[in-house]
Amino acid sequence: MFDSYKHFLETPGYSKIIGDDYLIVEFKCPIKEELFAAWSECHSVVYVLNGQKKWITPQGDYLVKANESIFVRKGAFKNRQYFEESFCVLMFFMKDDFIRRCVEEDIKKETASANAIEHPDVVYRINISESLETLYHSFFSYLKNPDKTPQKIIELKFREMLLNICLNPSNANIKNILYNISHNIGGSIEQIMEEQFIYNLKIEEYARLCGKSVSTFKREFKKIYGTTPGKWLMAKRLNFAREILLDTDLTIQEVCYECGFESDSHFIRSFKSHFGVPPNQWREARINTAS
Repeated sequence: MFDSYKHFLETPGYSKIIGDDYLIVEFKCPIKEELFAAWSECHSVVYVLNGQKKWITPQGDYLVKANESIFVRKGAFKNRQYFEESFCVLMFFMKDDFIRRCVEEDIKKETASANAIEHPDVVYRINISESLETLYHSFFSYLKNPDKTPQKIIELKFREMLLNICLNPSNANIKNILYNISHNIGGSIEQIMEEQFIYNLKIEEYARLCGKSVSTFKREFKKIYGTTPGKWLMAKRLNFAREILLDTDLTIQEVCYECGFESDSHFIRSFKSHFGVPPNQWREARINTAS
């Protein structure tokens, strides 16, 4: 799966500014796939300069066009690209600690109290005011000469951008999400795994999403679930696949993709091992029983 934050952080050739717990990058070259899955251990603000792209999540699809912006929570999602015109975007990646600092030092002082969101979405649309649009475009001067601008100035500009978003009443949900993140609401192993099990992430990638080393993640996971992450993921995905097989007419390949399995053959073998019959045969038996 495409690791967007790590890719932009480590790959040369992009206009970018790297901070201790944030990354700003101008992205012009599309990945040569129409539909692909991606993930990031960082939250991000995305501002589309040209073209369009669709973010596909369990909560819905979000088509983002030129001069539109979204906030994307850390984790995995699917993207659909459109090649009719070139795609260019500004991306502002931020780790939990950066958001926590912004909320405590800036947002909390300037905005009203926030509300907890029990079941947060992956993507939130950002209402862009004239001043926010100006702020977005102001980063280009820094991206042209990233080494000539002190990090402190860039961080202050980044924090000003987040505060501008939160001061807009139309962006109340984003303010609430930032407060949640700053208080580690929704950052538990349980919530992250329940949200992300449908994506084909590696164990070390789940650990990074939870902000833990692999050994700590496995140890805490075992205390919570009484089993290993690998066994839990397999059972969770297979039970989810069974629900999809029963409730939809998706093909086996589509079910495999929706449930986070590596391949059709891996899914079929795992399903047969767990339930005793291949998925197609299991579906047919249930349909015949129902009729």
